[in-house]
Amino acid sequence: MKKLSYCVDCKRIASFAGECTYCQSQNIKQLTRKTPVNVIGTKIKGRVLNVKDQMVEILYIDENKNTFVKPFEAEKLKKVL
Repeated sequence: MKKLSYCVDCKRIASFAGECTYCQSQNIKQLTRKTPVNVIGTKIKGRVLNVKDQMVEILYIDENKNTFVKPFEAEKLKKVL
């Protein structure tokens, strides 16, 4: 699992180098498995299953109670509290 991080202030996910590229904050924490995330611009919410390069596999359940695993780009994700 490649190390991705998220900004504590704006909740964006990427591979930051000490500073958030979106809000220039220094509050960076490491993203772990089973972390709840949201796909920006959609209603899809799920948990981190696996990370490959800049692609993150998300485990989510749709409105019909079906479980899916779908890959998303890390920059399209936001951490959910």
